[in-house]
Order: sequence, then structure tokens, then C-alpha cells
Amino acid sequence: MSKQAVITLCIGELSYSSITIPVIRDYSCKIGADFYSITQSSVPQNKPHHPKLDKFQIHEFLDHYDRILFLDSDMVIHPHCPNLFELVDPDHLGVVCETSPYFNRDQVFQEACQYYGIPYPGHANHWFNSGMMVISQAHRPLFAWPEKVTSFAARNLDGSLAPPRFRWWDMPLLNCERLRLNIEIQDLGYRYNYLQSLSGLDNKPFSPKIHLSFTVVEKIRVCFIG
Repeated sequence: MSKQAVITLCIGELSYSSITIPVIRDYSCKIGADFYSITQSSVPQNKPHHPKLDKFQIHEFLDHYDRILFLDSDMVIHPHCPNLFELVDPDHLGVVCETSPYFNRDQVFQEACQYYGIPYPGHANHWFNSGMMVISQAHRPLFAWPEKVTSFAARNLDGSLAPPRFRWWDMPLLNCERLRLNIEIQDLGYRYNYLQSLSGLDNKPFSPKIHLSFTVVEKIRVCFIG
């Protein structure tokens, strides 16, 4: 049994999982980590039920592993992606921050801080996307079930409201809990969590057509280094 694990979340019928899960599994073998795909919900009965909240099963996995790489199941890993455990200081939470000029998360961060009783830091420069996280034992409290949890309206890149059917559950909570627990983050940059929506920007951080050997398809992001 390895001291490290790569974990993804795949609950329900996800059309892209037949493409992404084998790639994530192969990556875990490449770096010598165990692989798990969470396919069953364990959300407590007294909590709202949404598949994204099963990300908090990471809390139990940290009973057995020193470090975990969590990847949402809509991610494709480039064949040349290095061992992300080696890039992140174990004392830091390895993430990719959604910051200006590509993202505006100020409003949703303020709303989440107000709901969860966390002082708003005055900016959203360290708001991170929870689709890729390099996690250590020290971060286990981040994934403990909170007293309350709710969803927030998802936002487009510019901060405007996304269609009502899109809601964020885990991301606002994790960003607020990180502040409360004073967890230091290490921002790995967009090469390690390139959202498909970025490719439509005129001022995109880089062009996937230049840096990737395959096309970024709809609803699939890329965990990648060029």
C-alpha cells in the first residue's frame, strides 16, 4: 500500500468518465500512488445531498494516506504531467487559484464568507478551484463536515451569474474553511487546472492549441504542464 493516493469522484452517469477515469488511473500508476474512484455517496443524512459534497470523503482517506491528489472526474491529464506530489510542499495545499484578470470571484467569496461566518479578506486573490487539490495529513480538518452547508449561484469568469441550474457546493465552503483553519496554499498555475472556459478568452493565459497535443473538449479540463 502506497503512502499516497490519487482520488477522483464519479457518482452517477457521467458521459466523459469512460475517457477520463482510465487516464487518471494510468497517471496514478505512473507516479506510484494508489487509485480510488468514489462511486458511492456517504453524505450524512442531516446534510444536503449533492455529489460534489462527497469530496469530503477525503477526510476518511487521510486516515490511511499521508498525501492525496484529488482530481475531479472531468479532468484529463497530459502524458507529460509530472508527479504533482513532488511539486507541492507538504505543508501547503496545492491548488490553482482563479484570479484576475481571468476570473472575478469577489462577490461569491463575500457571500460565502458571510454565510460561514468568516471575515472576508478584502479580495479573492486566493480563491481556488477545488477540482484539483494536492492534500496532506495536516489538511484533514479541511474536509470535516461543517455544522452547516449550502450552495451558491455559480459565476461566469467575469463574475456574472451563470444559468440558475449551476450551483457551487464544495468550492465556497472549502475556500472559507481554508481561511478559518489558516491553511497556506501553493498556487500551481493554470497549466495544472485549465478550465475549458479559459480557451474562449482573447487574453487567455496560454493557448491550448500551442501547448496541448489534443483538443480540449467541452466539459473536460486539463491538468497539464507544458
